[in-house]
Amino acid sequence: MSENTTRRRFLKIGSSMVLVTSASPTNAKVLFKRSSPASKELIEVGIIMGIGGHSDAIWGRLLNPPEGQMRRTGMVFTKVWSVDRETAELFNHHYGAEIVDNFDDMVGKVHGVFVDDLDAVAYNHKLAQPYLEAGIPTFVNRPFTDSMHKAHDMVERSRKNDAPLMTASSWEHLVEVNSVKRLIDQQDITGYEAWNSCGGADFYSHGLHGLWWAYATVGGGIHAVSHQTENWRATCGGVTHVVYKDRGKGPFIGKINEGQMPDEPSHGCAINIQPGNLKILKYGGGGSWGGDYFQWLPMIQRVQWMFETGGMYQTHEEILEKTAMFISAFYSILELDGKMVEIDTLPGDWAIGSPYRGYIKKERDMIDLYAQYFGREKGKLIPVPITGPPQ
Repeated sequence: MSENTTRRRFLKIGSSMVLVTSASPTNAKVLFKRSSPASKELIEVGIIMGIGGHSDAIWGRLLNPPEGQMRRTGMVFTKVWSVDRETAELFNHHYGAEIVDNFDDMVGKVHGVFVDDLDAVAYNHKLAQPYLEAGIPTFVNRPFTDSMHKAHDMVERSRKNDAPLMTASSWEHLVEVNSVKRLIDQQDITGYEAWNSCGGADFYSHGLHGLWWAYATVGGGIHAVSHQTENWRATCGGVTHVVYKDRGKGPFIGKINEGQMPDEPSHGCAINIQPGNLKILKYGGGGSWGGDYFQWLPMIQRVQWMFETGGMYQTHEEILEKTAMFISAFYSILELDGKMVEIDTLPGDWAIGSPYRGYIKKERDMIDLYAQYFGREKGKLIPVPITGPPQ
């Protein structure tokens, strides 16, 4: 499917289908409005998903709780699309969402959309395009995209069409982030060291948690980023250094370790902040109940807040800066042997690429399936044939 064909289909769909509960065109960024405070209405959400994401195992059960589980959000997945039909069918079987035939078929039929496929990060800007152009609030799962050119593409479509946009790590919404902000003014920070437990995975898939955890707690104003590692595909071991601009007390440096804080084996993430040696830990444990309420649901409820109010908890500039933080770390790894990258000089058209091959029945390649829709994206990391899951 060519880009022009996709756009023509979108324009036709967008002009012919409108949700009954949609707000007036003068308030297009809010597509859901409860008829009364006692209403049982749910925000209808579409999801674009793949096997590389959180949709089936986590978000599906939180929005569409299976029998015997309680409802904990005001949202429900009603539509689903996957480039791999069998993945969509499995989601339909688990959670009942209707399968649509094309990725843009949910325009005009949902109040908000999730874009979630770790294998398709290079294509997120294409997948989000029809929804942003229709003014539909859009959540794009981490790491948002693989190049700054694509990040700007989504941000500009969001701005132009008044479509609220969000991308996040669940760790940006931990209660511990608010603890830091209560205890110290971000303008007073003069340095920090943070830890990211990695989740037993590599820097591409889970390293961003540590970076965006630091971004949420410390704030922005980033000048440069570097990442040193022997192998970014290994579980933990790398270190990201971040140089911050002067906030009034001089520039300062943050250090983000991929691994657990020494002598603190049970934490998910941690940070020591200067001045004053402020130490904040996020502990694991609590079983599935604790994991849902303290790790997954805070971010999901922020997404619901965006869908229901049209608000954005981060500005477009902050979305671009934290995206540049992650992409610069990879530019440092892949192009500069770990040297510093000034984020303002990061080439906009440089792309990380797609470091994994997708895994579905019949061993088809997810990236090849996306390429059939949009053409093959260029990037530094080109998928290579492998016989098992990424290591």
